[in-house]
Amino acid sequence: MSTWLTAGNFSAYPPQGRDLATSHIAALRQIPAALLPVFLVDLKVYDWKFPIEQQEIAKRIEFAGANPSSLAGFRNIVVPPALDSPEKVADPQQFLAEMTAYLWSSLQMDAYRSAANQFVALFAATEQSTHLALHPALPRLVMICVGKDAKPPAYPLFQKLRRFGQMRTNVRPDGAAEALIAALRQRAESHPAPYAHWYVDGGNPLPGFAAAGVTQIFYPALAPLNEQILARMESCIEAGTGPEVMHSQLAELSEHTPLENASLADPCLQHFAVSLLTEGSGTQIFSTSFVQWATREILRRAQPATLLVRFAPRQRQKSFNAMVAAAASATDLDPDGSLIDADMSAYYAYLELMRLPASENSAFLVWFENHSQVFVAGRSIPAGTTSDSPTTIVDLTMELLNHA
Repeated sequence: MSTWLTAGNFSAYPPQGRDLATSHIAALRQIPAALLPVFLVDLKVYDWKFPIEQQEIAKRIEFAGANPSSLAGFRNIVVPPALDSPEKVADPQQFLAEMTAYLWSSLQMDAYRSAANQFVALFAATEQSTHLALHPALPRLVMICVGKDAKPPAYPLFQKLRRFGQMRTNVRPDGAAEALIAALRQRAESHPAPYAHWYVDGGNPLPGFAAAGVTQIFYPALAPLNEQILARMESCIEAGTGPEVMHSQLAELSEHTPLENASLADPCLQHFAVSLLTEGSGTQIFSTSFVQWATREILRRAQPATLLVRFAPRQRQKSFNAMVAAAASATDLDPDGSLIDADMSAYYAYLELMRLPASENSAFLVWFENHSQVFVAGRSIPAGTTSDSPTTIVDLTMELLNHA
């Protein structure tokens, strides 16, 4: 157990994380050193977590303190004195990296994984009846626009999704974008809550967009942040450093940039945006990769009630160095290739949605922008079917939500 922990060990943490740690010192002292850095990492960035994440972090700490037997497997892991020390608390990311390396080198990683699986299973069992999900009166709605400026492909769209819902091949495209914006706006106004309603766009937002209570991330607006990250990447490439050095430098940028270069007004959203650009693969270069990763992280972390996602054409694939150099002002775009990216990304988004609480009540819609093809999935939608009956996006969203 980490009996040496005191409130003073957290003096350099951001205020909310520090307050949570100091008010739960007794529980944190129950946690063996092998597991402690995982909790410390969450506490160090607690101030920039979404509300549901903050609640889950607090519950996890409280569970560990109230159920010491759930940590039994970690107490059998031998940790050297150098890693069982108050000095490690100040930099939990480095603490975690050193602990991970030691567990591998000491052949204790299998034991650690076994202990972690046991802890997670026990904690999850206590949460089943009191999960922090949104009220079922507001079923989740995910709406995705794909294929801006792309030609209709020679292959059938949404092949991987079709077994989960219905293809509608005769949907009126006129007014469809406005209908999606209206659905987002109406839900944000009727059920306001922090980070419950999102709009993510790989390009400039849809015309006429304006909605109070909607969290917004537009890829072009992140250019100042992305330029810093790309500059750091180019510096690493020119110096001939390896991927590990680049990763550590990007991690440093992720920690400090939100406070020093606020291109977004909300510090939590700023920190989230930087994490998307530094931790995602290809998010600094391809707008489609950014939107895919943002969608996954929003669903996983914020668990929103409403999510509108729009893919825009990305730059054409070239050599890595050339793409990095051109990412800030890419003009050679590939809309048809971007449609392929977005088609697969929509499938991944559906899988992520199905992992959330009350997923059986969720509604899911993907529209081939400015065309008549739409995929829908929900409780009332017969899976694996196709319909050519004329309809509109408004009618489809009403059908999805009225029977969710």
